Amino acid sequence: LNIEHFLERTAAFVVIVLGEMVLSVVYHATPAQVGFKNIYGKAICGLMIAFNFCWLYFDAECSHRFLHALRRHWFTGLTFTNLHYPLSAALILAGAATSRMTQEDEVTEAINWYFGGGLGVAMFTMALIGFTHRNLDPTGTTRLGRNTQLGLRCAVGVVMICLPLSKLNPLEMMGTCAGLTSFLVVEETFGKLHRGEPISKPNASEQDLHAQRNDEITETTSKVGETKEGLTRKAD
Repeated sequence: LNIEHFLERTAAFVVIVLGEMVLSVVYHATPAQVGFKNIYGKAICGLMIAFNFCWLYFDAECSHRFLHALRRHWFTGLTFTNLHYPLSAALILAGAATSRMTQEDEVTEAINWYFGGGLGVAMFTMALIGFTHRNLDPTGTTRLGRNTQLGLRCAVGVVMICLPLSKLNPLEMMGTCAGLTSFLVVEETFGKLHRGEPISKPNASEQDLHAQRNDEITETTSKVGETKEGLTRKAD
């Protein structure tokens, strides 16, 4: 089995499935719909959801270094592969519901369950896919642990599944899901930063100051070492 080729094809298939969600938010605007109308807001939310799901899928392992499920063990490899069936099915179901929710201001309860349930199951499945990989990052080196990040995916998935119980209209439903997925993208991007690593890149003067401090620390450490070595020789 050529693992790289298999992963490339699997990822391409998921992108195609997400592309169906992007196509589902396309609409032909009438003169009355031009501008910042509800249908425009719903289309933007649909695009945000598709983009965020794509981001989260390609960062499913939630770690810098990891052993892929296909290389880890035959069971994790089989689990990784089979989890793509419910993932794709859930995304297709949510994409089909997205088309109706974008075009209409009021939808049936079944459409709400298709949309929320589809996105929730897809998010929960992506969390399970992340658990199939083996984390190789040393414990405590990132701002948020891998299990915490994947656990938040599961929590967001449960919230999405339960959203239809709140009786939200399509715009509110899609806006809530767009906000939840955006939160996960920001949270996981921040969580993967190494502890002590600055959020923003320092400018040239700050880099020079940091380099100067490192040189001073190195020089001081060297002098302390020489002093200890000299005292040891005198004691001998």
